[in-house]
Amino acid sequence: MKIKIDALDKLFSKYVRLLSGGHCKRCWLLKKPNSYKGWKTLHCAHYHSRGDKSTRWDKDNVVAVCYGCHSWLDGHPLQKTEFFLEILGQKRFDALYKRNQTLGMPDREALKKEFTEKIKMLEA
Repeated sequence: MKIKIDALDKLFSKYVRLLSGGHCKRCWLLKKPNSYKGWKTLHCAHYHSRGDKSTRWDKDNVVAVCYGCHSWLDGHPLQKTEFFLEILGQKRFDALYKRNQTLGMPDREALKKEFTEKIKMLEA
């Protein structure tokens, strides 16, 4: 089942990719800092599925990566877990897991407002 992308998803994606400074987080960690420059070429790789609304728009659940790294991470779940653990650290990773297990939908309008303001600050 394909998950529908809406305006909030697009705002969140832009925010995450701008926040990356235009660099793939995995290539950067692999000491390939010149790989895939430019935020528009990056993807948002989610650790927990986008179908899980409690963490769909959670910044700790997403990392900006290039197409190649996104495909690799999705094809290697154990390494994907290690990658997110390295980025977040054990405490934040465990907290993300707990948030993911929580039922409920975040306030979408508040998130739209938050991401719109943060994007304006990053673009300034």
